[in-house]
Amino acid sequence: MRLSCVYNISLDDTERNLYVDNFNLPPGYNTGVIRVLLALPTNYPESPPGVGSSRVFVPSMLRYNNKVPKDFHRDVGPPGWSWWCYESIAWNSSSDDLITFFELLRAHMTKPPTRG
Repeated sequence: MRLSCVYNISLDDTERNLYVDNFNLPPGYNTGVIRVLLALPTNYPESPPGVGSSRVFVPSMLRYNNKVPKDFHRDVGPPGWSWWCYESIAWNSSSDDLITFFELLRAHMTKPPTRG
């Protein structure tokens, strides 16, 4: 898996949940590095990760400029995790991979709209 050349990764026993350590966040967050949990779609790579029932989770304590990002849904998911919502992403199953997904995630997290 090419992703392991970039990040420390692990799969849970179901091999559907991928944990990525040391994900660097864009400036503005209350921390610079987080662990990310990605529920892989059953038909990956045909379907993009992080969309629909394949969710991406970030730590619940995450804030951007001391505010909650709009696409961040607190306490939706496993304890301590919150769902980072994607409506859709541009995905080409023949050329995109998990590195592409994490690049898209970082771009989506750059200067996100916030609540309140």
